[in-house]
Amino acid sequence: MAESAGEHWDWPLIRNRCLIEARRVLRHDQDAEEAVQEALVRIWHARSSCQTPERPIPWCLQITHNEALRLITRRRPCSALEEFGGELEDLRASGEVDRAAVRLDVDRALEQLTPQERLLIALRYEHDRSHPQIAADLCIPEATARVRLHRVHKRLRHMIDDAA
Repeated sequence: MAESAGEHWDWPLIRNRCLIEARRVLRHDQDAEEAVQEALVRIWHARSSCQTPERPIPWCLQITHNEALRLITRRRPCSALEEFGGELEDLRASGEVDRAAVRLDVDRALEQLTPQERLLIALRYEHDRSHPQIAADLCIPEATARVRLHRVHKRLRHMIDDAA
């Protein structure tokens, strides 16, 4: 009798490695746990399509990475003031009010972007991904990734200039 794919995989090891990857992308334990849970369900259902069942971890990590990116797009952006919290008073005291004001303008501009546009910015600057990597992550041509990122930059620039 042929054994099904994934029957003898080390699921605790896969989960731990996926959790590390999700934390790397998301930087918050609760978000990482949510992404891993979703990723493991997808991995389980698609386990027969793994092309390297003897070494499933890279495949599982890619699914986890993609799920973490999906979570970024679904996440509601928090308000800029919430993000600063008590930090704003510290900034005033240290003379960095102008810098804080610029950061607030940038945060407000980012909140006005669509989830897809925020994802592009997050991939490029928060996760330091190259254009080819962004294209691969989003399953789009590299030229499309470049054009979309260029348009988002232009839009952000106008929003920030209008706020100033």
